[in-house]
Amino acid sequence: MRRDRAAALERVDAWLRGRPWLSDLLLASVLAGLLAPVSIAMVAAADLGRGWSVALWCLLGTLHGAVACRRSAPVPAFLVLAAAELGLALAPFLSGADAPPTSYPAVLLPSSLAYLVGAYSVSAYGRRRWPSLSLAVGLVGGLLVTLRVATAPGPTTGFGADEAGELLLLAVAVLGAVVAAWALGRFRRVRADQLAALAERARRAEADREQRDQQAAAEERARIARELHDVVAHSVTVMVRQAEGGRYVAAKDPAAAATALATIAATGRTALTDMRSLLGVLDAAGGPSAADPQPTIDDLPDLVRRVRASGQPVSLQIDGTPQPMDRAAHLAAYRLVQEALTNVVKHAGPDVEAEVVLTWDRQALRLEVTDRGTPPRATDGVPAGGRGLTGMRERLHLVGGRLRAGPADSGGFAVVGEIPTAGAVTARGERA
Repeated sequence: MRRDRAAALERVDAWLRGRPWLSDLLLASVLAGLLAPVSIAMVAAADLGRGWSVALWCLLGTLHGAVACRRSAPVPAFLVLAAAELGLALAPFLSGADAPPTSYPAVLLPSSLAYLVGAYSVSAYGRRRWPSLSLAVGLVGGLLVTLRVATAPGPTTGFGADEAGELLLLAVAVLGAVVAAWALGRFRRVRADQLAALAERARRAEADREQRDQQAAAEERARIARELHDVVAHSVTVMVRQAEGGRYVAAKDPAAAATALATIAATGRTALTDMRSLLGVLDAAGGPSAADPQPTIDDLPDLVRRVRASGQPVSLQIDGTPQPMDRAAHLAAYRLVQEALTNVVKHAGPDVEAEVVLTWDRQALRLEVTDRGTPPRATDGVPAGGRGLTGMRERLHLVGGRLRAGPADSGGFAVVGEIPTAGAVTARGERA
């Protein structure tokens, strides 16, 4: 029951917030119902004559009517209220029913409290310089009211000690009310601006988070695309090479054809294993399973043997003492050699010898894959626009390495990459 009541109040509040004119009209009606009858009766009791009485009643109606527009048109409403207050201040003095009668200006009628509502509203909702101007107008008006009371005929005209104290108290009260209304309006405006700034900051944070999520998703798609390219391109290239060779020798040398088929089967199984490991990053665990680890530098001899078994002459040379490297660096090094050898198989031809050289030092691992083909490279039947070199360059960039690819000095093509070791990365981070 309590939750239903709270939900109903929230709906009513939201409905009223969407219709500010309705709540302003309600406030104006309440003020008019409370203050207008007393003010009208005081004007009637003053017996100023029909003309002045009607004029003052019109000014009172203008005061209460302007309150209904305090948020929809705060500046015009304030100007109307200030003009009505000025008219009341310049109107003839009213007199009470006491004896001797005490005179007072019409600006002290209860309906003049509507001006404070307008002063608050223009300070809270007005733009640019209007809040400051409204404060100046209110202070000048407060001094005018005090001066008007000081010049009222009757027992309060003299400037005795008691009367001076009363005038000072009146001035403090009027000016204090004006400043209080202005201050409350400024507080409302500052708080609204702060809430708007927080809302904007939250919106920007949400937009930044969505942008980061989209960027992370794009990077993940690019990473998966590189993995698919490396796995599929290498394996399919080897399988196509073996299938073509097996087709040519099947009639003359069945044993060689059987060897080619065995190589195709082994390469296919390896590709399926790599694909299963790659797709493991898409499961709920968020990463590949331990049963299907990603290849590392230690798997390069097996890679070279598979390529050599496909009929491509390849040699492997490792110099230096292996240094610790993280998992991403291991995978980047393996994929670089795999992609480079795949390009040799596709572009250089089956009779071109390739050489893989790994050189270790304490700062970096240097990988160099060269072939002895004769430029320009054979690219017949190979579609343009591949992702090989781009993917290798992105891989090395992600692990802090760099790549250089192009014609070798001794002929053929060379792919050279450098990947920092774990010690070099740690030392770089400490210096930073």
